[in-house]
Amino acid sequence: MGRVHLGFPPMRVDRGGSSLVVVGTSGELVRVASDCSPMHPTVRPFPASVTGGAILDEFWVGTWVERELRQARMAALPLEGDWEEGAGRELLRSSINSAGDVMPSSSVWSKFLDAEPLALSRVGDDLVFATLGRGVYRIGADAEEFWRAPYPEWPRLSKVASRDALVSSNESKEGVVMWSEAGGMVILDHEEGTSLLSRELVLPDRLNDVRSSDEGEWLLILSGGGIALLESLESEPRFVRTPGPVLDAVHDDSRWRWTGWRHDGELLDGAQLPRCAAREEVGVALVGNTVLTNDGDWDDIRV
Repeated sequence: MGRVHLGFPPMRVDRGGSSLVVVGTSGELVRVASDCSPMHPTVRPFPASVTGGAILDEFWVGTWVERELRQARMAALPLEGDWEEGAGRELLRSSINSAGDVMPSSSVWSKFLDAEPLALSRVGDDLVFATLGRGVYRIGADAEEFWRAPYPEWPRLSKVASRDALVSSNESKEGVVMWSEAGGMVILDHEEGTSLLSRELVLPDRLNDVRSSDEGEWLLILSGGGIALLESLESEPRFVRTPGPVLDAVHDDSRWRWTGWRHDGELLDGAQLPRCAAREEVGVALVGNTVLTNDGDWDDIRV
């Protein structure tokens, strides 16, 4: 079947093993095959934005937040079979004062969250996520809690409350690495959640997301454009300018590759300057050598 226009504006692709889940700006979800063809009709399981997602062996686990109605959910959807359309926003609104809770459709399990979920990621066979100002949690594929840790704090970065928001969690051999919008970083023990190392990085802009390589290197995506590179979690960042904001990045063999605001780019390991190529659209995600653009089309990467 091959590349097919999605029919909705995407915001990211959640990758894991051989599974790919495209997430739309209005809460749309569709699984796609390795050739980027859809595996089932596009659905909205819950009438809210999908703020996070991670792929386990058998499930995609996502988080939804409806800020106006102050509603948040987490649910696991199976990676086999079709997904079904969920309830509409009016039903969610009317259910707030009734006994019934609206939950994401097609879910194997789902749970109500009493604070905004942040930085959801896979760690081992489990999930790690935070809830804003409350704590950090490691849960199993069946939602069983293994540990919880205090929400990390970086006193010198905490003057503006929003800057404490965690934007990424990553698995590494050192532990579970959590990153804040203001440049705070903490490493938590895999097994117990205890803090092993805490740092405050000086960054020229807000941190949007973080990627890691198998070799232990790190790429920090800055909100206004540009990236910061770390050789290790204890090294100082090296800043690299890009033609515009970067929206997705992966480490591919001996280089970083990315896509973003009207350009694609690559940086060979050890190189000082990136190689970038212009594109007319905004690239939101990378799938191998293919870029998913913000209008829902698939295109070959330009670098």
